[in-house]
Amino acid sequence: MRNKMLIGAIVFVGLASVAYAAFAQILTINGTGTAAGDWDVAITGITRTAATGATDAVAPSFTGTSATFDVDLAYPGATATYEIVVENNGSIPAILATLDGVTAANAAAPLYITYELTGVTAGTTTLPAETGTNTVVVTVEWDPADNTSNPTATKTATITLNYEQDT
Repeated sequence: MRNKMLIGAIVFVGLASVAYAAFAQILTINGTGTAAGDWDVAITGITRTAATGATDAVAPSFTGTSATFDVDLAYPGATATYEIVVENNGSIPAILATLDGVTAANAAAPLYITYELTGVTAGTTTLPAETGTNTVVVTVEWDPADNTSNPTATKTATITLNYEQDT
C-alpha cells in the first residue's frame, strides 16, 4: 500500500510538472509608441474693465496661468473688475481642473474685501487646441455694508488657473 502511494505521488508530481511546463510560457510584446503634442496654455493679458473708488496699488501681473492683483479700495461699496484672457496656443485641448487662491485671499484680512471669479467653472470649462480662449472675470469689492473707519483698504490676491489635458 505504501509503495502504491509513493508511485502515485511521483506520477502526480510528474504530471503537475508537465502541465506547468505546458502553461508557463514567456510572452514577449514588441512595439513602439509615439506621443506628439505641444502644451501652451497661458494667460495672455489682464485688463481692468471697470472701477468705482478703486485704484491699482500695483498693476496686475501674470506668469503662466497665475495672476496677481493688488487693489486699493477707497470706501465701502468700491469695486474693481478685471478680465483675464487665457489662450491655448498648443495642439493639446485643455480643461480647467481647479481655481486656486480665491478662497485663501478671501480668508485673509481685511475680510470685508472679497475676490470673486466668474466666466469659468472648474471641471467643465475647456480650451480647444490652437484656438481656445477663456475670459475670466475677477471682481474685487469692499462690502458695502461694512462700516469700518479705514479711509482706504488694500488686498492682494494671487489666482492660479490650473489646466489639464482634456481627454
